Amino acid sequence: MARSLTILAIVIAVATARLTKSESPKEILAQVNKDSFGNSILSVLQLQLATGGPVGEIQILLNNIASQLNGDQKKADKVHESDTVAFEKIIADLEQEIAYHQSQIVSLSNLRDSTTEALGEAEVEVRVVTSDIANNEKSFADESATRQSQHETWVRKDAEHVDQMDAIDEASKIVQHLQAGVAFAQLKSRFEKVQAKLMESKHALFKPLINALTQLASKVDNKSIIKILELLAQIRQQLVASRASLLATEERQAANWEVQSSHLQEEHKRLVERKAFLENSIVQFKVTIQEAVEDLEDQTLFLEDAEDSLAIQQRWAAEQEAQYEAQTFEREQQLEVVERLQEVLTQKLSAASEFLQVREEVF
Repeated sequence: MARSLTILAIVIAVATARLTKSESPKEILAQVNKDSFGNSILSVLQLQLATGGPVGEIQILLNNIASQLNGDQKKADKVHESDTVAFEKIIADLEQEIAYHQSQIVSLSNLRDSTTEALGEAEVEVRVVTSDIANNEKSFADESATRQSQHETWVRKDAEHVDQMDAIDEASKIVQHLQAGVAFAQLKSRFEKVQAKLMESKHALFKPLINALTQLASKVDNKSIIKILELLAQIRQQLVASRASLLATEERQAANWEVQSSHLQEEHKRLVERKAFLENSIVQFKVTIQEAVEDLEDQTLFLEDAEDSLAIQQRWAAEQEAQYEAQTFEREQQLEVVERLQEVLTQKLSAASEFLQVREEVF
């Protein structure tokens, strides 16, 4: 056990010295001897040689140490390889996670921007549609009032025509009675009523008739009666035609209004539905934008966490790599020392003995 400790101590001491393969055994041992601990070890080795301890036993111990160093290096290589694989897997996963979050951020940013643009367009259009609805309702109200006025005018004029035709018919009956020999005095009251009604109308069509009836009231003759009856027939025919024309106009205007009102109502329905759709879209756009903003914040935090984790893993891997390389270098140096010490103890044992003898004389 003591010998094992001695050899191990020598290795440690020699490992602390900066050696080169070009140095002689004496130079190697001289460098070891400069270290205080190495000086003590060489003293032990000197005693070992002085007492006649077998060199082969020392060589066996050095071989064991070299085997142990090689075994430790193989284990370290395995651990390093395993750690490297695990690290690469972790890095790949983190890079994939980072790429995913970056992709999500781009998609969410595009969604937020495009939806914001759509929201602006919808808000502009809903204002336009609202104005169109107001214009449509005003047009409907104006056109409806116009149509109502047209209808009321027709009702009034049609009633006037009926009254005028009734007056013409009454005048025809009176004139026919006069033609039949009825005394004017008996028809005077009816005559004056008809005459007054015709005069109230102030229609140019009745002016010749009124003049003729006035003359007839002062002088009744058959020629005047015939002329008046012909005039009455003509006026009535004109009134019938005029009434028919008014009715045709009323029917045409009613049909036009039916088409126009239907169009306005359909347009109003379309505009109201469009406005409702736009208002609902605006609500949905705002919800989508809010959700996109919140998701963007979450994805940004996830990305930062993933990037931090990647940086930590990379630092850890760099530290592990540096530690592995340092330990590997240290083992290589220790193996080199063991090999050189074996060389000193075997091939150049005489040089070592000579150095130790000189050392003894000096110290």
